Amino acid sequence: MSKISISALVAALLASNVALAHPEFQSAEPPAGKASTAPSQIRILFNESVIPQFSGIALKDQSGKTIPTGKATVDPSNKKMMIVPLADQLAPGDYRVEWYAVSDDTHKVKGSYSFGVTH
Repeated sequence: MSKISISALVAALLASNVALAHPEFQSAEPPAGKASTAPSQIRILFNESVIPQFSGIALKDQSGKTIPTGKATVDPSNKKMMIVPLADQLAPGDYRVEWYAVSDDTHKVKGSYSFGVTH
């Protein structure tokens, strides 16, 4: 293989890695797997900026009932932080957050985590 072909192959591989980047879940408030007082919002930090119009959550209680939430926004000072307000105060119990996010490069990812609410 010639030096030009090898260089082209390496450049193509590097470019494909950049193109395949997806937003990745970094952390959340309330924290995953922990119990805390009832939050007024769900905050999820990703490793890259997300588009709030195409991102959000479904919040479910321990029986699987969907809990109403507001529309997703991002923190004005950190576009990697998605914020979803809660319509009502959560009762004590276990909850599951099913999130989805679209990054600036239009890749969509989804995932979930659980947390608890204490008295």
